Amino acid sequence: MVKETSRASWSHSYERGLAELLVEHNVPVYRGQNGWVAEGWKSIVSKFNLKFPSAQFTKQQIQEKEKDMKANYKAVRDARKQSGTGWDDSLSMIIAEPIIWEKLKKDYPRVKRYEGKPFLLFPILASLYEGSIATGDLNFLSIPSVDLTSDVVSPTDSSTNQHGMLNPFSTTHDAGQSSNMHGQEAEPTTSASSGQKVDEPVKKKRKQSQIAQVLEDYVDFKKQQSQTFVEEMKEPKQKDQFTIASCVAALETIEEEELSIAEKSKALRLFKSQLNREIFLNTKDPILRTFWLKEEISAMEKA
Repeated sequence: MVKETSRASWSHSYERGLAELLVEHNVPVYRGQNGWVAEGWKSIVSKFNLKFPSAQFTKQQIQEKEKDMKANYKAVRDARKQSGTGWDDSLSMIIAEPIIWEKLKKDYPRVKRYEGKPFLLFPILASLYEGSIATGDLNFLSIPSVDLTSDVVSPTDSSTNQHGMLNPFSTTHDAGQSSNMHGQEAEPTTSASSGQKVDEPVKKKRKQSQIAQVLEDYVDFKKQQSQTFVEEMKEPKQKDQFTIASCVAALETIEEEELSIAEKSKALRLFKSQLNREIFLNTKDPILRTFWLKEEISAMEKA
């Protein structure tokens, strides 16, 4: 049975899952100037419920949640810019004195829920709402101009890019390679035997052919570059196993009888350290994990 909108219960895992799907669908085929198109929402809802079978949220529920997350993001984004506020980038948390917090909560009511707590979705939402829409495989930041009067087209000076791929526009190719993109020898402008000039129409035709080939190679090059970047982003990294989000999620499962709210708030500072996150998440015994937290909090307060 599908849940009613008012009864939808969103956990942090659900929210992060939705945010990741929104980023995945932040491409022209799914999103227009005014937001995600019908086909985009259809795909987002389908993939979300496939990823979280127990949720089974409707399109309206997911759309309302997207609006809620966007409003929360804008509130925190604007609030952290106010005078007297600080920002902890590792925890994605506003740092401010109580008197400043009172003003922030008055001016931005939505930030109340993040007083003394991290907004773990802030980085991913920033990339979603502040960045431009991705263009898939053809993700051009800029297209270099082509000099139609020159025999050499060199949009970049680097022979390889950051992913180690050969840049087809480099002027530093190996000596054994031809200056022509496909290994064809360029025809001289004059004949070596006769010294006569090549006909002007033939020269122009050759230039046009070279320019067309350069543009085609540039498109292929950018496709490969974008695809490599996407694949690298999808590859799981070992350090991602011990994220702050995972630590906070585990921390919230500890009962208040075992660890108070005040202690949990102090424990958040421990998660700035990669080593502390690994120890915390690798400790499977709940009693031992809680005892370790209390010991670390005590040592931190004495320091």
